[in-house]
Amino acid sequence: MRWRRSVDERVTAVLGRAPADKLLAWGELVDGSVVVCTDRAIHFPVERRVPWDLVVRGAWSEEFLDLVVQPAPGARSEQVRLRFAEPGQVPAVVRERVEWTVVASHQAALVHPDGRSGSAMLNARRSPDTGEVRWAVVFDPAIDARDPGWRSAADGALADLRAQLGV
Repeated sequence: MRWRRSVDERVTAVLGRAPADKLLAWGELVDGSVVVCTDRAIHFPVERRVPWDLVVRGAWSEEFLDLVVQPAPGARSEQVRLRFAEPGQVPAVVRERVEWTVVASHQAALVHPDGRSGSAMLNARRSPDTGEVRWAVVFDPAIDARDPGWRSAADGALADLRAQLGV
């Protein structure tokens, strides 16, 4: 891996579309396009900007960065695979920025009104753009998230956690 001293014009073009963002890292994909990490978002080719609180998770393996992202809060997640020629510090910055957005993450035991038990992950993420905290409930696969009884149980657990944390 070689170190770059100057910012590439492709990076400058991305930053020109997001003037409030501050450059943290960038890397070059095998097709010659760039991925740019700023303090607020990750920028993919084709002018796509994903704020850090909408990056569900990322995993680095050799030359690939695999991400799970949401197009919008509450939207169904999608997978993005990026193949790097030169990743630079992109993998490390992705990890740090995603972790930075996490305000709380708690596995909650749930009890359905009919007595069944289950669990869900309660997550709070901070928007790097607004500072606002967004809560999400991720039910275990065995639970039907459309069932009003489970939703009620999750809402109660979420209210308890928010009161406990003061968030």
